[in-house]
Amino acid sequence: MRLTVLTMFIFTLFFSAVVFGEQQQTLVLNTAYSAPITSADKTGFLDLIYKDLSRRLGINIIINYLPAERALKNANSGIDDGDIGRIVNINATGEYPNLVRVPEHIMQLQIMVFTSKPNVVVKTPEDLRPYDVGIITGWKIAERNTTKAHSITKVEEVKQLFTMLEKGRIDIALIERMIGMKLLKDSGIKYVRMSSTPLIEEHFYLYLNKKHKALVPKFVDAIKAMKADGTYERIFFETIGCYTF
Repeated sequence: MRLTVLTMFIFTLFFSAVVFGEQQQTLVLNTAYSAPITSADKTGFLDLIYKDLSRRLGINIIINYLPAERALKNANSGIDDGDIGRIVNINATGEYPNLVRVPEHIMQLQIMVFTSKPNVVVKTPEDLRPYDVGIITGWKIAERNTTKAHSITKVEEVKQLFTMLEKGRIDIALIERMIGMKLLKDSGIKYVRMSSTPLIEEHFYLYLNKKHKALVPKFVDAIKAMKADGTYERIFFETIGCYTF
C-alpha cells in the first residue's frame, strides 16, 4: 500500500513537471497595421511571418490590434510585450525607453503621398510646406517628417484620411503604400491618386519590452533563418507581392 501511494506521488510530481515544462511562453505583440500587412483573419504578411517565428521559437505569439500610439505606450509600459514593426529609431525622442529593438528588419515600408489635387508635387518632406497634410496618430515616421507642413491633421484610421481627401479637408495624406493601395481598390475611390515614388522608405523592426531582452538574439537568428531558407520570400509573394511595383 505504501509503495503504491509513493509510486502515485512520484508519478504525479513527474507528470506535473512535464506539463509545467511544456507550457509555452506567450508574447502579446501590438500592431496598428491593416490589410494586407496584418488582418483580422490572420492572413496578412506579418501575421504569417510571426506565425512562422512562433513555430521556430516555440513561443506563442498573439498579435493584438490597437491604435498606433496606444500600441507603443502599452508595449513600453509592459501592459503588452512588444510591437511587431516600427522604425529603427523609435526612441529618438526618449518617449519609449523600455522598448528594445530586434536588430534584424522584419519588413520594408514605403510612405506615399496620396492626393486628390492635380498639381501636387512632393518629393521630399521640405516640399510639404504649402500643404495641409493628414497622417495617422502614432505613425512616428510620418509625424517626424511632416514638421514643415502648412498644417497637420492626425486621425486614428486610414479610411478617415481618404474621407478627408475626398471632402477637400486636407491636400495630402501620408499612407503606407500597400495599405493605401488596398483601401483605394476596395473602396472604389476614383479621385485620389498615389505618388509614383515613396516620400519615405525605411526598414521596420520588431520591438520587445525590456523584460524580454533575453529573447532578442533568438528572434534575430529566427528572422535570419527565415530569410535564408526562402520562407520569408515565399510569404512575401503570397501576401503582398501583388502590391510591388
